[in-house]
Amino acid sequence: MKFGYYYIIFCVILFSGLGIRGYIIQNKIKNEGKYIIAKFIKKENRPKTTHFYFAYYHKGKYTETLGTGIKYSILNSEEETRLINNLEINSFYKAKLHEDYPESIIVNPSKKVIDTLEIKLAGFEIN
Repeated sequence: MKFGYYYIIFCVILFSGLGIRGYIIQNKIKNEGKYIIAKFIKKENRPKTTHFYFAYYHKGKYTETLGTGIKYSILNSEEETRLINNLEINSFYKAKLHEDYPESIIVNPSKKVIDTLEIKLAGFEIN
């Protein structure tokens, strides 16, 4: 019986630690991150969730990620939900990236980039 309690306590501590780590990373990106350009490449609808894939260049390396800070949530305001719904595939948006966590970005769906020079400087090719 004691083993079951230890197992539950271990799981609670593990998931709490992962949640806190994710919050700290997102907070660092928001406060200390630098702006980059990210391209919205894919929206994947799954049961109970939707994944938003973005691509970007960091130090010359092409990266695709779904760790973008974009998600449907009951906590989103109507404005946030509207901005998420209006995201366009193959469009470019401003995002923040922290050097210590290059696999995660925070995309700002209200800051669409249309300047082709800025997009080219970010590493993308314009067709």
